[in-house]
Amino acid sequence: MADLMKRADAAPHRTGPESGPEAEPGPEPEPGTVPGDDRTVRASALARRRRGVLAVASAAALLSLGGLGGAMLVKSPAQAAADTRAPEAGLITASVGSERLARTVVLRGDVTSGATLSVTPTEVANSRALGGGINPGGSSPVLTRKLVHVGDAVRAAKPLVEFSGRPVYVLPGRIPAYRDMLPGESGDDIAQLQGALAGLGLYRGGDRHGCFGTATGKAVVALYHRLGYPVPVTAGSAGKGRGGTTGDPFVPSSELAFVSSVPVRVVGLAASVGDKVSGPVVSLATGGLKLTGYLDPSYQGLVKGGMKVRITSEALGLTAAARVSSVGELVTPGDRAGSRTSGASAQAEDGNPPANGGIPYLPVQVTRVGTWDNRLDGQNVRMTITAATTAGAVLTVPEAAINAGADTRTSVTVAAPDGSQHRVPVTVGVSADGKVQVTPVGTARLQAGDRVVVGQ
Repeated sequence: MADLMKRADAAPHRTGPESGPEAEPGPEPEPGTVPGDDRTVRASALARRRRGVLAVASAAALLSLGGLGGAMLVKSPAQAAADTRAPEAGLITASVGSERLARTVVLRGDVTSGATLSVTPTEVANSRALGGGINPGGSSPVLTRKLVHVGDAVRAAKPLVEFSGRPVYVLPGRIPAYRDMLPGESGDDIAQLQGALAGLGLYRGGDRHGCFGTATGKAVVALYHRLGYPVPVTAGSAGKGRGGTTGDPFVPSSELAFVSSVPVRVVGLAASVGDKVSGPVVSLATGGLKLTGYLDPSYQGLVKGGMKVRITSEALGLTAAARVSSVGELVTPGDRAGSRTSGASAQAEDGNPPANGGIPYLPVQVTRVGTWDNRLDGQNVRMTITAATTAGAVLTVPEAAINAGADTRTSVTVAAPDGSQHRVPVTVGVSADGKVQVTPVGTARLQAGDRVVVGQ
């Protein structure tokens, strides 16, 4: 400032126009000032000082705001602990319901045939021709007709398939057809044949029990007439001459399969008509369908005979009703029952349940309510067993609401709208899906819609 003052004092003073015609014009004076006036110089310096003060004040304000922000971000340990402290505990309640409860156990099971029987003819029998002669047999049977379809239920004495012009049929009986039954022979298998023929109304006695005599032979003739095929006959030295005389009726084992019960269900047929028989020409399922469920051993004692079962096949969209008939002993992986063989013309396999993927299980057998849908054969199904159920709507609470006192009495804690709480003694019943049936004891009151404490 002093320097400015000195420069101002050293400047030449103008006294008027006469100061010199050659003088250069100076800058235009600011409004309200006079060029060369001391007030002009002082005003300019004052403006500069104001601008400096404003800059310093702005910087200070910015620094203050930054410090305040940092202080807000930095918390003391006490404040941090206060901020992370758990909120004060409050009650968790649930509503008392009114509904019907059913305790269910869900498991998987496989639908199988009770047993399967495969028939493989090995030779063609001689038969009586219409003109009285004999049609010769042979040892190379050929499949000539299929008379049934897979899934058909077949009665006794109904032709299933035909090979080299001869029929395959079934009769009821538990002894396999292991030999040709010829005139003059005897045995339990012939007694079984006589019983089956009697069941068809074709045999009325006349031969000694278990002996193939004249009356049995006549019944065999009537059987083949019913089947619609020439009667098989012995041919003496030409082939079938082990019993009776040439031309006597007999029953070849290659044509007959004894089954434990009828009707039987067709589960398989040979591929093509015209093929030489080198394997089974027909496979039959005896005893109807069977469902075996795989129960987790931890549920032992919970599932019992007589309980209702709901069967669901997701693949077919079918449902069926059944009841538990039995719960077996623990089965471990690899357990299998032995299979049986049904003579030279038929082989049987037990319909054993699979090993449940290698997991131990309790086999649950069921009895179908009504008749089985044959489409279920071979299906893996869901079984829903109702282990317990209430007769109607009952009061229910979550399992977590049940309190057990030192005196073993059970109760629930009711939370009133005004915030008060009181215990209600109850007895418990069926439990299912996390809920429990409750009944107030004595004069205690509990109703649907009340709130009960389940936690806090």
